[in-house]
Amino acid sequence: MIRAMLVDDEESAIRWLGDVLSSQPEIEVVGTATSVAEALTLMKTVRPEVVFLDISMPRQCGMTLFASVDSSIRIVLVTAHDDRALEAFDAGAFDYLLKPVTAARLAKTVDRLRLSLGPPAPVPLLSEEKDRITVSTPSGTVLLPNDHVLWIEARQNYSLIHRAGAAPLLVKRLLGDFGEELPSRRFARIGRSLVINLEALRSVGRLQGNGAALQFADSTETLVIGRAAMARLRQLLAGQPFSEELPQ
Repeated sequence: MIRAMLVDDEESAIRWLGDVLSSQPEIEVVGTATSVAEALTLMKTVRPEVVFLDISMPRQCGMTLFASVDSSIRIVLVTAHDDRALEAFDAGAFDYLLKPVTAARLAKTVDRLRLSLGPPAPVPLLSEEKDRITVSTPSGTVLLPNDHVLWIEARQNYSLIHRAGAAPLLVKRLLGDFGEELPSRRFARIGRSLVINLEALRSVGRLQGNGAALQFADSTETLVIGRAAMARLRQLLAGQPFSEELPQ
């Protein structure tokens, strides 16, 4: 069971949310509160795993709760404000729901919570490698086959995933957090803020200053790297004939 707490200054909103969540067998509502102060006091007793939180409340904005709770607690914003999503995800929100929330949209959030809070997946055998990575976006979970991921750039608290035949995907995840999911035989980190798919690399164009312009399979984008990243790439390609064009 996922222990949930509901925080909203409107009793009617709490009742509606509680009624909808009651149809989800994995969710157990362990407490409700009508203010941030009341929520903080109650949380010490009921110990929720997820908090469904309104932003606009009297006396204290719901966003202030982020600074006072453990980061392991998932916070789902349920609000009428459509202009604070970026602020919410920057603060660490698990999801952002706009009122009036539909039961179908809420069910998607519960599905993501189930995946996030469920038991850890069994550790695969060393001979096995995952053939895809899983990323969470505001609209849900996305499964990306490894051969669709061309390179990943760090963007502060986010990562920008460049994909074959599709637009780049911005996700709230640190670049270093991808390490265990990306097979080392295919992916390599060639800089503090850059991971590339070596098997998707198709050409390396030399630039002045010892940098390079990289081209990847099924993409018209060009990735420009500096001297240090190029030196690391040379090391990784050692043992192969290095030329302007890499083997197909």
